Amino acid sequence: MNLTTAQLTAQTGVERDHWTALGTMVSTWTAAGLYSLRWQERPGLHQGPGADDGPGDVDARVEDLDQRLREYFTTGHADFDAIEVDTQGWTPFTKQVYRCCRAIAPGTTITYQELARRAGNKAASRAVGAAMARNRILLVIPCHRVVSTGGGLRGFSAPGGLQTKQFLLDLETE
Repeated sequence: MNLTTAQLTAQTGVERDHWTALGTMVSTWTAAGLYSLRWQERPGLHQGPGADDGPGDVDARVEDLDQRLREYFTTGHADFDAIEVDTQGWTPFTKQVYRCCRAIAPGTTITYQELARRAGNKAASRAVGAAMARNRILLVIPCHRVVSTGGGLRGFSAPGGLQTKQFLLDLETE
């Protein structure tokens, strides 16, 4: 089934699976870009690769993301900057926080307070923490690179929680 851009925009999006070292991730795409990238919590909910339920431009974006995910889980580094994201539902501050978070280099971490400063409001570290907790585009928006003031790991909403966060940080520094 092929969807027009108008139909795609009107719906939540087209979902695709991506196999990673930590399990299957599911991406959701809209006409505006990548709406979400998360680990699948329950098996069998999504169609596998090659499913034909969306327009060709989504398939090209999916293949590009697949390639970048393979590179990331092989080397600990991948350039996710070219992946367009759908910012639907984000406040201007959240957009700024996520933009600044995407600029954190692989293998490095910054504190919630530093991310708040970079986003333009050094007093908003709690708001930054809330934005990180709501991040729906894991890895592309690398919230795992944001740590507490003492350098400790704080919440990570992906399956595996802090163990997954530590795995990703270790992968990037190997």
